[in-house]
Amino acid sequence: MMTPRKVSGFDWAALGVVILISAFFAITARLNAQPATSFVPAAVLSATGCGLLVTAMRKLRTPKGVGLLEATLGGFVIALLQFTAALTYPGVFDYLNLSPTLRDDFLITWGLVASFSIIFSIAGAVLGHLAFAPLRPLPTRSSPTARSEGTLDIEPPMSNIGDEEEPLNAVAGSEDEEHIAEKESQDISLEGNLETSSLQLPQRTVFSYLITIVLLGLAPTVVAYVFSAAYDFTLSFNQFISGPYPTLRLLSGLLPWQVPLPIDLSSNIKNIIIFSLLWRIPLFLGNPTPFDLQALEPYIFNGAALGLLLLTMHRQNSSTANQSSPPGWIAYLSLEVMIGLVLVLPANLWVLRGLEGVLQIHEIVIPIRTLSILNPLTFSLNLITGPLVCMGTGIVLRRILNRR
Repeated sequence: MMTPRKVSGFDWAALGVVILISAFFAITARLNAQPATSFVPAAVLSATGCGLLVTAMRKLRTPKGVGLLEATLGGFVIALLQFTAALTYPGVFDYLNLSPTLRDDFLITWGLVASFSIIFSIAGAVLGHLAFAPLRPLPTRSSPTARSEGTLDIEPPMSNIGDEEEPLNAVAGSEDEEHIAEKESQDISLEGNLETSSLQLPQRTVFSYLITIVLLGLAPTVVAYVFSAAYDFTLSFNQFISGPYPTLRLLSGLLPWQVPLPIDLSSNIKNIIIFSLLWRIPLFLGNPTPFDLQALEPYIFNGAALGLLLLTMHRQNSSTANQSSPPGWIAYLSLEVMIGLVLVLPANLWVLRGLEGVLQIHEIVIPIRTLSILNPLTFSLNLITGPLVCMGTGIVLRRILNRR
C-alpha cells in the first residue's frame, strides 16, 4: 500500500484528475451530432461524486482537511467544460445574437448548472469526509497489576555531609543523576505503551457501511429533484415556458441505455432543435444512440471515490495501535457493486413506467402522451452496467495503489 505523504495547501493532483475525467466525457459527448439527454445535467448529477473523489484523493496524502477549495473548483470545471462543449455546436452563437430571450434562457440554465455543481460538489466532499473519518479510539481500564508493573519506584540519592568528600560526592551525584534520568525515560516509555495499548478502535459494522452506501448512492437522485425544482422555478419566475415533462426526464441522464429517439438532422429546423437540447430541461427528445457514454460519468466519480475512501480508511486505521487489514476483495467489490446498484436503480425503476406530463402555457394545459424510453432489455442492461462500471473502477484503482 502506498504510504501517505504529509502535504498542506492546495491539492493540485485531485483537481487534475477531476479535469481529466470531466474533459474526457465532455469531448466524447460532443462527438454526437445530437446532444443526449444527459448533456446538460451531467455536471449536476456528477457533482457529489466529484466532491467525494476530491476528498478521497486528499486523504491519500494528508488526513487533515476536507478539500473544500478543490471541490469548489472541481464542480465549476465540470460545468465549464460542458458549457464550452455546448458552445461548439453549430448555430449556437447565431441564436444567442439573434434573440435576447433565447440568450437569457441559455445563460440562466448554464448558470444554474454551474451553481448547483459547485454547491453539491462541496456537499459531496463534506459527506465523504464525515462518513469515512477515522473512528475515535475508546480508552479501556487497565488492570491494577499492569499499573503496578508499569510503575517504577525510584528512591532519591542520599546526600553525604563533609567538606573533604566534595569531589567524590560530585562524581557520585552525576552518576546518580544519569541513572535517574535513564529510569525516568524508561518509566515514561512504559507508561506510554500502556496508554497506547489501552486504546481500542471500534469496528465499523456492516449496517454502517450499508447506510453510507445508500446515502452516497442516492445523492445524485436527490440532486436531480432539487435542481429540477430550481430550474422550473427560475423559468416561471422569468416568465419562460417550462418543459413538457417532469423530473423523470432529468433522472434519465443517469441511465446509459435507452431506446434511441434520434431527430432528422436533414430538416431545416435541426439547428433550433439542437440549440433547444442544449438548455431545455426536460425535453421530449431522447438519446441519439442506444448507449449514452456521458451517463457513465457519475458512476466513474462515485466508484473511484468509494474505492479510495475504503483504502484510505484502512491506511489511517493501520497507523494506530490496533492494526487493521484492508477490506477483502469480496467485501470490497460487494460495496462497489452496491453503490452502482443504488445509483442506477431509482431512475431505472421510475423511468420504466414511461414519461408522463402536461404542457402548460399560461392557463392552457395540454396533456402529453406517455413516452417510453426504456424496454425490458435496456432496463436490464442498465442494472448490469452501473454496478459493473463501479466495480471495474474499484479494481483498477486498488491494483494501481498496490503496485505503488
